[in-house]
Amino acid sequence: MRWLVWVLVLAAAAVLLALGSTLNAGNVAVLLPPWRVDVSLNFAVLLALLAFVVFYLVVRGLSLLLGMPRAAAEFRARRRMRLAAQALHNGMFDYFGGRFRRAERAAVRAAEWADFAPAALLTAAQSAQQLQAYDRRDAYLAQLPQQARDAAVLLQAQWQLDSKQPREALELLHALPAGVRRRTHALRIELQAARKVNDHAAVLRLARTLLKHGALHPAAAQAMLHTAATGLLRQAGDDPQALRRTWNQLSAQERADPTLIVAAARGFAAASALSEARDLLVAALNRPQAEPGLFMPALRGMLRGIDAGFVAQTEQWLGRWPHEAQALFLAAAACAELQLWGKAQQYLQKAIAACSDDERRLRGQIHAALAQLLETIEREDQAQRHWRAAAMDLAAIDPSTRPA
Repeated sequence: MRWLVWVLVLAAAAVLLALGSTLNAGNVAVLLPPWRVDVSLNFAVLLALLAFVVFYLVVRGLSLLLGMPRAAAEFRARRRMRLAAQALHNGMFDYFGGRFRRAERAAVRAAEWADFAPAALLTAAQSAQQLQAYDRRDAYLAQLPQQARDAAVLLQAQWQLDSKQPREALELLHALPAGVRRRTHALRIELQAARKVNDHAAVLRLARTLLKHGALHPAAAQAMLHTAATGLLRQAGDDPQALRRTWNQLSAQERADPTLIVAAARGFAAASALSEARDLLVAALNRPQAEPGLFMPALRGMLRGIDAGFVAQTEQWLGRWPHEAQALFLAAAACAELQLWGKAQQYLQKAIAACSDDERRLRGQIHAALAQLLETIEREDQAQRHWRAAAMDLAAIDPSTRPA
């Protein structure tokens, strides 16, 4: 359809031009003494147009002729750039394909073009690193322009980490500008190095940052945070002030972790801060979704200095878990601590009955505790029976302790 429109436009233009030339009766006289040339106005216009076309073609030809050296140089530059781009593409493709020797050669060719030099030299250095050609690798890095130095340092830090030299990797990262250190890749390298040198505080900080920005899988982040928090609590040792600082630095979610609660409580207990240790475990047990088996075994070893109020607390837990052997065992231990022998004996007997078949270790421990209690109140014959029951339960778990 478009061609038909153009035909109509050209036909109309031809008609208008023919009418204009027919109606134009002008004459042009050119005087060149002793000559005189008379031509029609239409022919004069046509000659002027032809002269303009010839002049334009001559000027255009001269321009192209004079510009041929520059055009040839530009052509050669475009060709070199195209070849360099192809070489860089091939080098990166070969590198990721595991053909490191070919990748290095292609990257060296690509580095001849200045615009591609940073990426090409980094690719060549990576390839040389894989080939363990460390001299060539360092030579490529030395040729890098200033704007690519940060990327080179990140590469070197990763290489140090792969070579099991995390401290050297951390030194390289700490020398980088703050903005570069906040990059996701730099944070990941620093996190791996911090884990290898057991810098738990740094692991905690870096894992939180990466998790916040979605740069770390939640499950992996939680495992790292748990390990780092446990390590910090362990490093605090038996210093109650350090334990309190470490515990307060943890997030609310981390302070709700059962394993961390038990670790912190045991730390406070080792630091002779039994009241704080018990408070942590009691608060954890009073939560709606608390699991008694996670906290009560640790709490049983922290009963020195309790009062009758703690016994009342254990009885409240028995109301929540009336058939839980751990709750009965804890209540019995609390009563025994206050020398309520009869009540303790009743709780221990109920705890033995509440143990299931897969709780033989716990049942053996309860038998042993009951035997000790019976010896305390001078019932040696009954104590011996429970000692034997404890030995049978514990031997069933560890066959190496079974008598021949």
